[in-house]
Amino acid sequence: MWTVLLVEDEGYVREAIRETVDWERHGFCVAGEAGNGREALAAILELKPDVVIADIVMPGMDGIELLKETRKAGIRSRFIMLTAMSHFDYARDALQYGAFNYLLKLSLNDDVLLENLARIKGELLEELRGAGEALYPLYHRTWSDIRGTGASAHEDQAGTVAAAERFLSLRLDIIAVLSGVVPAAAAQAGIRSEAYLLVHSFYEGGQTTFFCWSFQKKKPDHAHWNKPNCPAGLTAGSSLDRLSQDWRSALNQLNGAWYGREASPVKERHELPPIAELEAELIRCFEERNKPKCAEVATLIWESMEASSFSHMEVKMLAAHLLHILAMLAGRKLEDLEGINVNSAISHESLLAHVLQTIRELIRHLKEEHVSFTDHPEVNRVIQYMLEHYKENIKVTDLAKLVSINVDYLSTVFGKKTGLTPIAYLQNIRIEQAKRLLLHTKMTVEEIAFQTGFADDAYFIKVFKRMVGQTPSSFRRENNI
Repeated sequence: MWTVLLVEDEGYVREAIRETVDWERHGFCVAGEAGNGREALAAILELKPDVVIADIVMPGMDGIELLKETRKAGIRSRFIMLTAMSHFDYARDALQYGAFNYLLKLSLNDDVLLENLARIKGELLEELRGAGEALYPLYHRTWSDIRGTGASAHEDQAGTVAAAERFLSLRLDIIAVLSGVVPAAAAQAGIRSEAYLLVHSFYEGGQTTFFCWSFQKKKPDHAHWNKPNCPAGLTAGSSLDRLSQDWRSALNQLNGAWYGREASPVKERHELPPIAELEAELIRCFEERNKPKCAEVATLIWESMEASSFSHMEVKMLAAHLLHILAMLAGRKLEDLEGINVNSAISHESLLAHVLQTIRELIRHLKEEHVSFTDHPEVNRVIQYMLEHYKENIKVTDLAKLVSINVDYLSTVFGKKTGLTPIAYLQNIRIEQAKRLLLHTKMTVEEIAFQTGFADDAYFIKVFKRMVGQTPSSFRRENNI
């Protein structure tokens, strides 16, 4: 609640003011009282109350001096000054020094005081909203830390520190929901916004987090929430200094809903190969344009992530990483593929379906990209076979048998249509695939040689240098890999 300090040298007047208003009902509480200006200044420096209701005329330090000293200390408490009929000059001075208003003691009643308090509360809320906007850089930095993606670009450290001071004494409820491609509304998360001072919405990575700020309560108040319309994680009674750990806790509560564990038990980790091995196998199957095998391996990766207790955020990050590599191997940019958005998934199963659809689309693109290089159908069949089987030990005689024509005739017509011999064309395919693996994987040169159909790494390096103008290692270094 907003805090009030009562300052009046006459005890019965303080008591009358204290009893005039149902403070709690209107969002205020009397945090302290003082009988003179010096006592009041000490209380203000300690409590930093939101509102000070002070008599102007007091012994020692009067209300005007108290207001001046409070402002010198950098404290922005709203002052309501109390004055008698004969003290209007003092009242005008108080307004000049930034008092919110002055009230006549003789006509003071609950309606007059509540009207002023309501106006003050409006101003305080507006200030808090402004300060709250400065917290978003902190939310972004914390999100980057949780995801392990390093420092965020949203810096503004000084502004965040200044804003954070306003929130240190407030209670924070963190509610996270899986919202997919569209941010969730507070009502979907079961949040009663009117029960809070502020509700901040933060959408990233397919989930929406709500930071709900209120005054500290002695006991949990479940009247702040309704039953959510979607899976939600909740950390109640947090604070700004526990933001990272409690936000992580709320997000991790979504993992059960992500996996749908009530419907399907988690497999034991030892039943599945390591994820790194499965990733390499997926890339090999993709290079072979083997859609069924890609689907099989991707499914194993998804099962392994669940068995290894990956969080839903880690799953999305790995999915985005895999699709990025496969898109680059296909010569495409992931962002150019229509409808590709990892964050739109709200379950483990739906993300797998999304990934499999993308792999099928990329393989289709690879096949269609080269299928009509020429106007000769037999040459096109040979090219397509090379693209799908370049890892194998292919001979010109094998290619001639494939299209049922003479070896010499195949070499002649192939040269006329492409400008290269079949073997030279095959070497081009292999070197292009090797370049992609060098750029987008961590495979060794020896592994890449094997994956692209070369008998040994020495021969691979020789051919690569002749065709590219540098060794595979130099090519990788110069491209910052």
